[in-house]
Amino acid sequence: MYPDGYLPQIGTDIQDLSLSAGIKGNWNGWNIDLSNTFGQNSFSYNIQNTGNTSLRFASPKEFNAGGLRFSQNTINLDFSKKYDVWSGINVAFGAEHRYENFKITQGDEASYTTYDAAGNVWNNTTPRATDFFGNALPGGSQVFGGFKPVNAIDKNRQAVAAYADVEFNFTNWLLVDAAARYENYSDFGSTFNYKLASRIKVAPNFNVRLAGSTGFRAPSIHQIYYNVTSTLFTNSQLLEVGTFSNDSQIAGLLEIPKLKQETSKSASVGFTYRIPSASLTFTADGYFTRINNRIILTDQFLRSDVPAAAQAAFDAERVNGAQFFTNAIDTETKGVDVVISHNARFSGFKLENSFAANISETRKVGDTHSSGLLQSPNLEKIYFSEKSRVYLEEAVPRVKASLSHSLSWKNATVYLRNTYFGKVTGADVIDANGDGITGFNEHQQIGDKIITDLSLGYQFTKNVGLTVGVNNLFDIYPDKNLPASTNNDQFVYSRSTSQFGQNGRYVFSRLNFNF
Repeated sequence: MYPDGYLPQIGTDIQDLSLSAGIKGNWNGWNIDLSNTFGQNSFSYNIQNTGNTSLRFASPKEFNAGGLRFSQNTINLDFSKKYDVWSGINVAFGAEHRYENFKITQGDEASYTTYDAAGNVWNNTTPRATDFFGNALPGGSQVFGGFKPVNAIDKNRQAVAAYADVEFNFTNWLLVDAAARYENYSDFGSTFNYKLASRIKVAPNFNVRLAGSTGFRAPSIHQIYYNVTSTLFTNSQLLEVGTFSNDSQIAGLLEIPKLKQETSKSASVGFTYRIPSASLTFTADGYFTRINNRIILTDQFLRSDVPAAAQAAFDAERVNGAQFFTNAIDTETKGVDVVISHNARFSGFKLENSFAANISETRKVGDTHSSGLLQSPNLEKIYFSEKSRVYLEEAVPRVKASLSHSLSWKNATVYLRNTYFGKVTGADVIDANGDGITGFNEHQQIGDKIITDLSLGYQFTKNVGLTVGVNNLFDIYPDKNLPASTNNDQFVYSRSTSQFGQNGRYVFSRLNFNF
């Protein structure tokens, strides 16, 4: 069947569509903006050079495994006006209507079905097709099983919102901004949020800014309704694992609650300081954000982990494990952004220098919000696993900084940038120190790196320019995986984290046309 060898491929057909239209006008001093934006993305799976082993030699080698489609239409109506009161008052308000649709299309029958020894659909009573050793042959297209009829959905929701924003320039040294937004979703209710911000001009070249706000993020329609069954390797075992929506029977039996909105509170303080004589500008901002009921994807609850009633539901769905999107954790993020800018002119040259740095940290706080049936310590580790904790807290650099220089002369420009990426942690739990013992929170540390980018540009005319350059000039790569994370030498670099990618040096040229 496979003269060139058996190597299944997951082919995809991705289509994006967007269309925007609007009209602007002015009436009695009010700026009016009416717009409509439509967007759609579809993702279809075509699995090639594979087979449904339960059909043996009668199996096709290519399968339409179904696909996903998301559509959104947004209508906005905005009004704004400036009043000459004090040093100026800017008033804005508006409304929004949003329609969303999420669709899962089932695949070909053979892409998801298990057949019996006679080539008919297996119904739990007929003899299974078996291999040479008597083991039952799995059904569905290997490497990626198709979406089943039970997975197919066509769901939509609507949201309406209204907002108001007033900016008070009380004097030339004090600005205060107040904003509020009300939003109502057809599938989970309403929310009200606000923001207060101020800018104080302490001195001609020194400004201080303050802000505080509440916020929310509605669960996406995908998180609410996405469901699929996949074949996964878990602890060296081949398992059928279902991702189930929160209104499924299995979710109900495990008391997994329906998704609700994430809510947040944020505060920030910062300043800008200019030294005109030295052509220097300093900015710094500190920020703090608390997110409650953050949505995560749980790890896999195995059949043996759950009560007997849920085990029967697992059997009915023909799965060994289940996972869910759920509002499981609260998090806090704090950080500092610093930017220093400088420019100078000399002998016909223009030099621009910029230093930017970010130091930030995100942490899970408080207990895991597990359901009543799953509140044992072992099951809560599945709700929010050690691997998930690393993804959240340590898989992205806590420190990132860049130093860039741009030197221009007439129509030519040279650009140089060095970017520092701080260390990160691999999510795999392995024997990282080589002592023969694997701790429950033992991970590989991936060291910090500096990446250098260099480019040369020339503007031939006002409308035509050419740029040639090299990203990652010195061909820097992340630290290689320790042997325990390579999966038999298949993965040289970490799949769970990436500071700057794994593609090495990249040489490019770009021809620009401006009309």
